Amino acid sequence: MKKLSVGAWITCVAVVLAIVAFFVYSGNIGGEGYYKDAAVNNLPLMVWGAAAALAVAVALRAAKGGKVTELLSGVLRIGAPCLLAWALMNLIAGRVDGLGYIYFSNADVAKEVQTAANMGSAQSAIWSMGLLGAAMLVAVAAAFFSLRKKDA
Repeated sequence: MKKLSVGAWITCVAVVLAIVAFFVYSGNIGGEGYYKDAAVNNLPLMVWGAAAALAVAVALRAAKGGKVTELLSGVLRIGAPCLLAWALMNLIAGRVDGLGYIYFSNADVAKEVQTAANMGSAQSAIWSMGLLGAAMLVAVAAAFFSLRKKDA
């Protein structure tokens, strides 16, 4: 752990944000409200895949390795934010109609639609999008930093 740099710690923050975003998403589809049982195809696979890719990238760079491990680590650090972005786009695409319906219905329909359960479900969807976006941006930023401290 002494050899890990700021880039490795930022990458770990991205992993934690991705996992938290997944659990908020899981609560969104598991709880009551508009999005109950409205799962987005392959979203868990994309989020867990990105988190695993980032964790493996840090583990590879922490180990003594040559050019192959350095190259593989770099590919994983570039691919993971792409996977998170793809997950975010799928989540937005799967939630935008419902959010529009809940928040922007006419006054007559809004009284029926804007129940406490539906509003909580909509807020949870927005939180999961925000956390997933934050994980993606942190992972992109982490890719600009080295994962291992330079030997003095």
